[in-house]
Amino acid sequence: MKVLIVRPPRIMGGLEKSSVQHPINIASLAAYLLQVGIETRIIDFEVEHLSDEDFAERLIDYSPDLVGFTCLSPTVVAANRLAKIVKEQLPEATTVAGGPHISALPERSLDEFRAFDIAVLGEGEVTLLEVCERRSESAKPKLDGILGIAYRNGSETIVEPRRPLIRDLDTMPQPARHLLDLELYKGGTTPGVGDSASNSTVLFTSRGCAEDCTFCASKITFSRKLRFRSAEHVLAEVKECKERHGFDHFTIDDDTFTLNKKRLYEILDGFSSLGVSWDCDTRVNAVDEKMLVRMKAAGCKKVAFGVESGSERVRRLIKKRTTQEEIVTAFDAAKRVGLVTQAFFIIGSHPTETLEEVKMTLKLARRIAPDFIVVNVVTPFPGTELNEMMQAGGYMPDEIDWEKFDCTHTQPSWHTEHFSADDLVKLQRWFYLRYSLSPSFILATLKRIKSPQALKYYASTAYGFFKYLLFEKRR
Repeated sequence: MKVLIVRPPRIMGGLEKSSVQHPINIASLAAYLLQVGIETRIIDFEVEHLSDEDFAERLIDYSPDLVGFTCLSPTVVAANRLAKIVKEQLPEATTVAGGPHISALPERSLDEFRAFDIAVLGEGEVTLLEVCERRSESAKPKLDGILGIAYRNGSETIVEPRRPLIRDLDTMPQPARHLLDLELYKGGTTPGVGDSASNSTVLFTSRGCAEDCTFCASKITFSRKLRFRSAEHVLAEVKECKERHGFDHFTIDDDTFTLNKKRLYEILDGFSSLGVSWDCDTRVNAVDEKMLVRMKAAGCKKVAFGVESGSERVRRLIKKRTTQEEIVTAFDAAKRVGLVTQAFFIIGSHPTETLEEVKMTLKLARRIAPDFIVVNVVTPFPGTELNEMMQAGGYMPDEIDWEKFDCTHTQPSWHTEHFSADDLVKLQRWFYLRYSLSPSFILATLKRIKSPQALKYYASTAYGFFKYLLFEKRR
């Protein structure tokens, strides 16, 4: 039994010039199969720029029995195109699609994308293994009874019940990073660490998010039930990454890394012992200055917070559950401690957001003065409350182009109550330029350049950023 797992290509531009993250999700899937002896390989189209002919040659050379694709909404079309190549070159191979898009729309995905044989819903490791076991018994396996999948049975699409979540994440093997061509992943794993971290990777220490933000698709795959890996299990991965691959910096991509304070401090002690640096995402109401001091002492370089909007009304409507005071307090504390800060914002995060409220967001951004900002155009991902809201309000087009569901590089095909698609993009660019060209931001950035390596990093990042803003055309 041989398996190939593929991350399909996505639209990329100047913003990706400085970094592409390791696909830890599919490395985890691969590790789960490898531990029971299933031969597995990975192709990552985000760094392996293969033509269709190249991909076909790789398929013929390896001849996998099963090819799996991880699908975001903007990459599902590309994944289906690659799955067609699989069917052309290896007609007996089974094609499997998973990821948040497939989990949100299993029936529609199988109807719309005929090159996929099976859809995997939610958390994929145990489900994919069971599919592989059935496939190893027969080229045309019986799929009934496999929890967490959807498949075609003649003209009917069968959606099996969801599989229970993995209760103990410590039973999971460490992600199979050795299957990735690590030399192809250039730059830091997150903005602001590429100037100081020579070799970095992504780390997940938990799954799930207890919050219920209307715009977020995270809970579609992992639910709102939070599950934590133990500090020991996390630190074993960090140690393996350091000793086997030479990684010295870790971007912790949990939705909220600091929620479990006891476990957090156990991990911090381990980070200190191992002598690594790291950064994380968390919530403004899940940190305090004492915690941030301990994080800094344990090697933390940067902390990122989701702010989304400067309007209390909008934050309430999108179920963000944060106050202006909490936002200001968290950023001020992080700056006093000496951490690099990043803030995430959304233009049009609620369909009724007004121009005045966008200006309020810029005003708040200037007050908290993050070192890096990410400004996304609202994107109503399938399965989210926002998507339902946009559909009900008549803001969505009749014909859906999934490749438009990119927060960064595409022209939206939807609008909001006060903003057209063009308005959303123009406001995003306006926000970026008004913030990044302010004298205070430029001066703060120049102060961080203390070495030739840092100068090279920030020059490259700035080039990609302004190329994106001023010259890249939206698709």
